[in-house]
Amino acid sequence: MSFSSSNFYVILSISLTVFILLFNINKVNSTELTSFTITKFSQDQKNLIFQGNAITTSTGKLQPTKAVKNSIGRALYSAPIHIWDSKTGDVANFETLFTFAITAPYSSNVADGLAFFIAPVDTQPQNIGRAGFLGVFNSETYNKSIQTVAVEIDTFHNTWDPKINRHIGINVNCIKSISTTSWVLENGREANVLVRFDAHTNVLSVVLSYPGLPDSYILSDVVPLKDIVPEWVRIGFSAATGAEFAEHDIRYWSFHSELSLVFNNNNANVSSSVQSA
Repeated sequence: MSFSSSNFYVILSISLTVFILLFNINKVNSTELTSFTITKFSQDQKNLIFQGNAITTSTGKLQPTKAVKNSIGRALYSAPIHIWDSKTGDVANFETLFTFAITAPYSSNVADGLAFFIAPVDTQPQNIGRAGFLGVFNSETYNKSIQTVAVEIDTFHNTWDPKINRHIGINVNCIKSISTTSWVLENGREANVLVRFDAHTNVLSVVLSYPGLPDSYILSDVVPLKDIVPEWVRIGFSAATGAEFAEHDIRYWSFHSELSLVFNNNNANVSSSVQSA
């Protein structure tokens, strides 16, 4: 009996289809979600951990620092975030949006700024004697052990900063930013910041804008989170003042992350988990 090439390709196609189906049957998909929105901070904000001088006010603001010289404070979301999975290697996509205002008595003398950061679960304020480190980092040089990524909104020029004055920066294990863009401080005016992380490309992107004003400040860089931060992290805000000062207010904060897991099905129970404020 002759065996034509067309029959061979039909059989090969069927075999490949069956193999793919069997392969996918043995795979399980699961998604871990973390999502919360804080439109107004209460004075009894139970889902935040306060460090240093951080407080919430009767007017619904989160203030990491006092409006005085030499103040440092941080506020962390109380539940740890599963940012990547050690079993599968999968990394979460996330997006956070916050509204802030920086108000200084003299717009020419403002210090030192604030930061959104991702750090180990047991993170504590860093280098509290040097306000320029914003309470997040402890060195001008790369320090792998700190395992921290931050988006800084810097209002004071230090020796390690780029030649531009006030800037937004992406920082990895160091106060020196890997990517920066200059920005203009609108004293006392609310600004919105959107931070996104794409797990497929490892790109962390930042957009800062003032409602009603035409300009937006944009930057991005490759930040391989899995190689930098622990599997479980905390997220939050930190701010500092030094010889100069300002009032740092966070007035709104939302966060959403999705960790999609794909692993072999060994008759394990699989579920999706959701954290919310």
